[in-house]
Parts: sequence; structure tokens; C-alpha cells
Amino acid sequence: MHDFSCWNPTEMNFKLMKETTSYYKEDPKGVEVMCRAFEEVRNEANAEERIANIRNLMESLKITAQHTMDLLRISSSEQKELSAKI
Repeated sequence: MHDFSCWNPTEMNFKLMKETTSYYKEDPKGVEVMCRAFEEVRNEANAEERIANIRNLMESLKITAQHTMDLLRISSSEQKELSAKI
């Protein structure tokens, strides 16, 4: 449990966790991998929020998904992607 609360990998006891954490925090390639992973998570969260907003507008205004996305000026390519998830 100690290692899970450490910010600094050099203070960790478990060798594999120390090495892995060091890679993702200090090695440029590891930092890049971690940044991409966080960006994907952020993009997914934004998409889920956007879908929730579209659904709320559809329900409140009693309009179709297409009409809602048109009003929000969502591009046609993104509309196709979002329509599959709505």
C-alpha cells in the first residue's frame, strides 16, 4: 500500500512498480504514452458529455437528434459518429 501513495518512484519498495512508474513519469517515451492515454480519456469524457447534452435538448425541446445537432452546428462527419452513440 505504501507504493500506491508515493509520488516519487525512488521511494517505492516494489521493484516492478518503481520501474514502471519511473518509465511513465520520467522517460520521454513513457510520458508521451501516458499523455496520449489521458487525452483519450478526456476525449471520451467530452464525447459522453456532448451526447448527454444532445439527449437533454432532444427531450426538453421534443426535437430529433438530427435537428438538435444541426442547431448545435455539429459537423456532418461528427453527426454520423454521435448518431451511432445516441
